[in-house]
Amino acid sequence: MPTKLLIIVIYRHPGSLDHFIDELDILLSQFPIEGNPLILLADFNLPSDKLHSSCILPLLTEFDLTLNHSPPTHKVGNVLDLIFTRTTTTLNISTTPLHLSDHHFLSFSLSLPSLSMRSSPTCSSSLRRNLHSITPSSLTSTILSTLPHPDSLSSLSFDSFTNTFISTLSSSMNLLCPLSSRPAKSSPPAPWLKETLHCHGRELRTAERQWRKSHVDSDLSSYKSLLSKFSVEVTSAKSSYYREKFESSSSDPRKRFTIFSSLLNPPPSPPSSSLTPEDFITFFEEKVAAIRQSYSSNQCPLSLTTSHSYHD
Repeated sequence: MPTKLLIIVIYRHPGSLDHFIDELDILLSQFPIEGNPLILLADFNLPSDKLHSSCILPLLTEFDLTLNHSPPTHKVGNVLDLIFTRTTTTLNISTTPLHLSDHHFLSFSLSLPSLSMRSSPTCSSSLRRNLHSITPSSLTSTILSTLPHPDSLSSLSFDSFTNTFISTLSSSMNLLCPLSSRPAKSSPPAPWLKETLHCHGRELRTAERQWRKSHVDSDLSSYKSLLSKFSVEVTSAKSSYYREKFESSSSDPRKRFTIFSSLLNPPPSPPSSSLTPEDFITFFEEKVAAIRQSYSSNQCPLSLTTSHSYHD
């Protein structure tokens, strides 16, 4: 049965983020939630540490996009080529080095939900407008061109005038920046992410947006200070949470090993080869036999000549 799949491919040129966050928000807002699977293939040109310290991942989480962990995709060991999915999962993620590129070939399989599962989505969504896509001049011109003639407005009662103006404003907003749906978070929050960290995270994102708008050194210093403080708090919260889990599982080695394995998050094993040890043995035996045959067929017989000298 045919399945509708939305695929978005993004490449961000190296450099500062600038207005990239707003542009990404505008792009993702154009895809309403209809239960269709969505896959985002992105190269943000950000190493893992810079990616997690930016506000890209929180923004993608708001659109219910999940980052799928993969092996290193660059020859120096970084994971630059990222896979984000919504209402679908990836399987058998693997990378293959390429001779003509610094990036590896990234392959994976998709597990798509059935049509019956997608016909009645369980996730809720909220409506929003992207006000960044309009300008004051465009809004003003649209309202003025939609409003009735001033003579007609002057003859209306106060209530009628108010209703007319509100209706005109609403239609102008729908024309310039229509409502779009945003999925509610379906994945549970991190267990170590307490309400205090949520508040500090919001303060951090506010400071970052302020600095990106003003580009003032004082705003940058404030943002860096909050970022450093937030990183320390996150590390401390994670350490405390997992320390308690390890201590509570001291009498259960299996549970402790499961916790330890989840922290390591090992990359998936490479795809199994169809070759067997017998195939290698057969290959080398045939190669040696071919080499021997080539020498024996090209060997020329030795001709021995004897010279005799007679002396009287």
